Amino acid sequence: MKLDNKTIDEIKGLARQKLVEYSKLNDVIGGQIFNILELQNKVLYYPIEDEDVWGFSEKIKGISFVWINTAIPYDKQVFAAAHELYHLWFENYGDIILKKDFEELNNDVSISEIELRANRFAAEFLINEELLLQEMRTYGVEKTKICIKGILKLSNLFVVPYKTMVKRLYEVKLINKKQYAEFMELSNEQIDIWRNRLGLSLPTRDNKIGLNSLVDKAMELYESKKITREKLEYLLSFAQLNMEEMGIKDEEPYIPPTDEELDAIMEE
Repeated sequence: MKLDNKTIDEIKGLARQKLVEYSKLNDVIGGQIFNILELQNKVLYYPIEDEDVWGFSEKIKGISFVWINTAIPYDKQVFAAAHELYHLWFENYGDIILKKDFEELNNDVSISEIELRANRFAAEFLINEELLLQEMRTYGVEKTKICIKGILKLSNLFVVPYKTMVKRLYEVKLINKKQYAEFMELSNEQIDIWRNRLGLSLPTRDNKIGLNSLVDKAMELYESKKITREKLEYLLSFAQLNMEEMGIKDEEPYIPPTDEELDAIMEE
């Protein structure tokens, strides 16, 4: 399934609308996507060693929750977050983010129109055409001589997967269908070798754990003596934190007063 021109134009308009709304039209978004996601949603970051699941979103009693799998490479986390923003902003329903929903970047597997729309929105939002052309001029990537070196430089700059950038260059007609197929055929091993050759750091999985405001709220409750030390330790364990890391020292053991001390107290 492919998107028709009318739908593509509609998605371009939606992406531009949001870029203007967040004052990001002339700004490389990259990791800022998470700040944007957190503005209107409860976002949980947690690693699971299953690359088939990139995350999920859900609405509960009108509140949006998003989980991002931080065990996948960082550039994929960025794309997944932008993909989810489309569902939350325009489809208004929850969604499980699966690797297969992004396989249309690699081949022509069957994928639903909604997921195609979300993928196209993510690409338009993260790599808007005007900014892409501007950055190509800045970094000397010639439109008529696009090669693997230029593609990797651009994917590194915009913090998106290599194949996402290849597809984006094809969408804005900077490479033809033959070039698109050739660039897509490169294996992950070949791409990594080129990154090493160019001295480009590969966005890595960061295994971040973030549970929205859970830690801060737990600390506030503890400081106001509304929960016990044991309850706080339990809540901190979800974020793999301990009391010392939160600046809370071990409690001193209780030592009962001596007979002399008790006599002194009684005399007072």
